[in-house]
Amino acid sequence: MSAIEIRRAERGDAERLHRALTQLSRDLGDTHAADLDILLRHGFSEPPAFFALIATRQTDTVGALLASPLFSTTRAGAGLYVSDLWVAEDTRGSGLGRQLLAAALDLAPATWTVTFLKLAVYHDNPDASRFYERLGFEPREGETVFDLRGPALTKLRNRS
Repeated sequence: MSAIEIRRAERGDAERLHRALTQLSRDLGDTHAADLDILLRHGFSEPPAFFALIATRQTDTVGALLASPLFSTTRAGAGLYVSDLWVAEDTRGSGLGRQLLAAALDLAPATWTVTFLKLAVYHDNPDASRFYERLGFEPREGETVFDLRGPALTKLRNRS
């Protein structure tokens, strides 16, 4: 098997990144709403809302990771929220997922001084849970994730 290269995605990689994230959504049976224009606007403009990594083997994309910065006063530091991690089916089990997570720490903007990684796993994806637990990730005790979107977000934005 040829060597795999992991690097930060650049603007010219946006289409490649979009295809990888679309495949991740398919693999999970999930909705994929972030089109190419959304990825370009939010990830490859200033300031970027996320950064991404691309893993390639020759000309094939075999992995991708998308992460955003966050800050925690309780953890006294900056972290990365890994919102997307995808490894091509024929590459799974090779250690690429772990390598992408490690590369995210190395390739995050230096000013972020990352002290922790955070992510969420769907309850119906026990394989992902086992993968992250093998790496040492632990569920956060006493924490529940909440989302605000759609009409409720609009209402808050409009303060009505």
